[in-house]
Amino acid sequence: MKRQLRSKYGLVIIVGMLMISIAYSTAFAKKIEIEQSASPIIGEVKRTISPITGWVGSEFTLTYTFDLNMILNTVDDSGKKSKGPDMNSYALIEWDAEFVETIPVGFDVPKDVNLPEGFHFDRDNRTLTGNVNIVCGKKKAGIEQKCKDLQTNELMQSFSIPLTAKEPGSYTFDTGKYKYTFYADHAGQGSTKHNRSYENNPGALSTEVVTVKGIDITIPNNLTLYVGEETPLRAKFSPDSVSDSAISWEVVDSDILKLKTNEKGSATIEAKKVGETIVRATYKYPNGYIAKSNDLRVDVKLPKLTVTPETTKLWVYLKDGEIVKQTKTLTLNQFKDDNSTIAKQLNATWTSNSSAISLSPDGAAVVVQAEHGSQGNVEIVGQLADFSEHSKTASVYVNEYPQKVSTPNVVLYMSQSPYTYPVKFWPETANVTGYGLTVLEGTDVMTAKDGVLTLLKPGIAKIILVTEDVSKSFERGEGPKVISQTFYVRVKAGTDPNPGTEDPSGDFY
Repeated sequence: MKRQLRSKYGLVIIVGMLMISIAYSTAFAKKIEIEQSASPIIGEVKRTISPITGWVGSEFTLTYTFDLNMILNTVDDSGKKSKGPDMNSYALIEWDAEFVETIPVGFDVPKDVNLPEGFHFDRDNRTLTGNVNIVCGKKKAGIEQKCKDLQTNELMQSFSIPLTAKEPGSYTFDTGKYKYTFYADHAGQGSTKHNRSYENNPGALSTEVVTVKGIDITIPNNLTLYVGEETPLRAKFSPDSVSDSAISWEVVDSDILKLKTNEKGSATIEAKKVGETIVRATYKYPNGYIAKSNDLRVDVKLPKLTVTPETTKLWVYLKDGEIVKQTKTLTLNQFKDDNSTIAKQLNATWTSNSSAISLSPDGAAVVVQAEHGSQGNVEIVGQLADFSEHSKTASVYVNEYPQKVSTPNVVLYMSQSPYTYPVKFWPETANVTGYGLTVLEGTDVMTAKDGVLTLLKPGIAKIILVTEDVSKSFERGEGPKVISQTFYVRVKAGTDPNPGTEDPSGDFY
């Protein structure tokens, strides 16, 4: 706290002024008598920063120095100096100072540092304030601090504030302002009292420019990868004199990305899991401070899927005594958002909802083989092996041509007209069962249309059955041959005496 000593020495001041006037004629009085100005003495309060050049993360020291020599030995505003009395002859010296300074954003005052008494740093507005009270004098005046003890470092008293450099750049300290009140009472013969007040128009501290050395590390801001994909990374530096080998890399979520550091400071990342994470490049300064690059936000996706072909038809049929079972290869295509193909295809698995086909899995493709006819579309599901929820479906329709046709001879009665002729196909799974009936002989006995016999009169008719011609479905002439088969129908008058009972067929010729 500021000492309230001036009132105690009021009488001394008056006496002292009288003594000055009396001793004016003496050589000693002529030497020290001065007219004190109300203007500040240039240089009596100094602020220095050390060092003026350093690395990011290193410590700088902000020092405020109060120079008693400067203020006691300066005579007037012109800067004329006169050697003042010996420090031990002062009964009292009291110097109260206040100052304020804004710390540039590139620096910070460490939170765990105890500032000198009277100093405070406001982190919100970055303002450093200080209140300094320097008092010395003679013990008989009730002053414990002897002025001669302040003679260390040429009568300077210093207060140091540590600063940490946060960002590289050039920073100017030019906002420092101060005000003070100074009072000194010389106790000797012809003593002069230095009474100086400078409060209403704060003085300005000298401008200091400090350079913080650092590098800018730049990597891409955004990157999209697909699971299984990998890509190299390399950082750019400014200045470019930094060695690549001093660069390290880090990834926030190693489950999403696998990181591998390569020679000369580059790295390779491999996408392992769907998600989003951050990659950074770091550089370690000589002082141990670690600078980080911008964040590279990596988005890992699963590829878009299509299956080709989406729909297809397969045949099962008899050809030259051999059963033909057609096959088709289905491919699970994997694309990026821009529709370019994924370089590293993920393994796929395939399933079917019907026994009408069989599958031969082979990675991203599958061989589908027809086994027998289907009653509808068979779904073939291709899915990524490690991501079963990510899938695509194809449709396969299996056509099975009959290998044999059963056309028994029958006996009909006129009352049964019209009659739907029962044709049986083998195997039972055959689903291509179209056919046509033609009356070869006995056209006056019956007619045939769409598998229905219309009986005209009693008699015998010879009919031929021809299976469906599917040759148009086979471009190169392969495919099944039609089956043609004849049978006889004997028509009797009246009504079937045993309805519901099959009448054994026979040879009517």
